[in-house]
Amino acid sequence: LFNYLNTKEDIQTIPFKDDFFDDPKMMEGFVNQCDAIVHLAAMNRHEDMQVIYDTNVRLVRQLIEACEHTGSTPHILFSSSTQEERDNLYGKSKSDGREMLEQWAAKYGARFSGLIIPNVFGPFGQPYYNSVVATFCYQLNHNETPQIHVDGQLKLIYINELVEEFYKEIVAKPGEKIRSYKVPHTSEKKVSEILAL
Repeated sequence: LFNYLNTKEDIQTIPFKDDFFDDPKMMEGFVNQCDAIVHLAAMNRHEDMQVIYDTNVRLVRQLIEACEHTGSTPHILFSSSTQEERDNLYGKSKSDGREMLEQWAAKYGARFSGLIIPNVFGPFGQPYYNSVVATFCYQLNHNETPQIHVDGQLKLIYINELVEEFYKEIVAKPGEKIRSYKVPHTSEKKVSEILAL
């Protein structure tokens, strides 16, 4: 997303470092410079699901606190997941984080966009982390044997299509100040069909 936005003449990107979450002053300095912030930071794999939940909610809370301490009201775009619909702590962390940001935006008159994103695939996808497509590619290229645990139907979006969706939302003229929506998937395949490809 950062690389894509750097190709747009109407966007100036402000680099962010994960260390900012450990330093409230750095985080405050960052939010103070931004007209829009895309919040992509999240943990989605850990053996203890409570750690995932606590981490993701903490990251949202730290962003909100930085905005409140500086009086900043940037347009926050939050990346959520279709996992919101499932009964797991990762999905709950995304749903609760989105609701926290909606409440912050309502309280301070800020603009908020919650993007509920389907399964993403494409360049820079990390195996065993955020993409079954990347996992299968890695396994097949390393003479491993992929296993299908649930042969479900996956709704997918290519990463380039997703970053375009974020760009459109950043530059769109504000209609509703607070809105959450499901990003439309652009393809759909069973897990077994993906593996066969």
